Amino acid sequence: MAELDEILARYTHPETGSLHGAAFVAVDRNGKDLYRGAHGRKRIDPASDKLTLDTVTWIASQSKLVTSVSVLQVVEKGLIGLDDDVRKIVPALKDIQVMTGFEDGEGEPGPGVGRPILEDLQGPITLRQLVTHTSGFCYDAWNPLLQKYSKWAGRTVNMFSGTIEGQLHPLIFQPGTSWSYGPSLDWAGKVIEILTGLTFDEYQQQNIWQPLGAPNTTFFPAKRGLTKEDIMETGQRTEAGTLVPGSSPWLFDCRDSLGGAGLYSTANDYGRLLAALVSGGAPLLSAASLDEMCRPQVGAASDADMRRFITSESPVNSKGWLWTTDPEHHWQDFMEVRQCLCGLNNSEDVVNDKGEPIRRRKGTVNWDGLPNLLWFLDRESGVAATFFTQIMPMDDAISRKVCTELEEALYRIVNNKTKA
Repeated sequence: MAELDEILARYTHPETGSLHGAAFVAVDRNGKDLYRGAHGRKRIDPASDKLTLDTVTWIASQSKLVTSVSVLQVVEKGLIGLDDDVRKIVPALKDIQVMTGFEDGEGEPGPGVGRPILEDLQGPITLRQLVTHTSGFCYDAWNPLLQKYSKWAGRTVNMFSGTIEGQLHPLIFQPGTSWSYGPSLDWAGKVIEILTGLTFDEYQQQNIWQPLGAPNTTFFPAKRGLTKEDIMETGQRTEAGTLVPGSSPWLFDCRDSLGGAGLYSTANDYGRLLAALVSGGAPLLSAASLDEMCRPQVGAASDADMRRFITSESPVNSKGWLWTTDPEHHWQDFMEVRQCLCGLNNSEDVVNDKGEPIRRRKGTVNWDGLPNLLWFLDRESGVAATFFTQIMPMDDAISRKVCTELEEALYRIVNNKTKA
């Protein structure tokens, strides 16, 4: 494990490193550790406390995997089906419409100016659509049409407001006809709240974190007696490449349990989640539910729209680095990926120029978190891992590079064990 230690130590060195802190946890198909380590500091200040595997960190969209597991649990219990219409369960979604554009004008309220063009839904919004980003929801802070709608409607909340109301606005396409990254998983969490009578935080504590023996994960760290100083600080990468103290876009004191991006967790806790999944699902899911969660789910048109999103060079859309062998982010080198119920599914092995597998294998599912966190679940190789840091902006080139180095070093260990 010395190579993995060396990589983390090099990138977090207080004088020459480019990350203030980073943790990496990898587990095998028996749920046993392949590696578990943290290096660097909790804050940018070189004199601050050391980062540990139990340092609480905002995990952003790594929350989505936990929500997907929760969804499969309530489906297993017979409380709902993946293809049931959630509008019959969630009153706020009953009359939601699709916005296709604006009439002529600037979009400001008042006589003679443009108004949003809205149409009724032509079918249901299903639970499956919510967890595959095919529901029609899109994050408002990144969508010009929704930003225009918010200005026109006088909305004072958005995706970072910490409330479910901030995730409520028109859809941007008919459910099931396209793909867009947005707050669908927040609404999946709301479905679970209504079905179970628990807040989503209470549901996860009882059905995920307590069974795993993972005590430090919550939507509400302040209710656990933590302050902002207890949370891993956000580092802001400057144009010159240096790191300065930054600020998290997420509210520390959110009102609602938002399953798309709201969790605070630790590398240790998240590693326990991945250990359960890579070893077959227990005690969280049956093997059949795990299979369902990881298989491709959507049609060709939706997958094509998803691939356009992740291969865009826009800084808010460039998710594709997760699925290329090239750490320099050459756009033409992305492999084909498919949307599943918890992330994206690789269509092929990641190989070197000799065709030898050097990273994740075909069928691996994975996703990331806004401040450059990462998780993947490779059931073929029997390995799962997560990388924890807190760097903005997203898709930080240095964070991409360290993730690639860690993954290649990990797979040298995995492949050597396989040969042995």
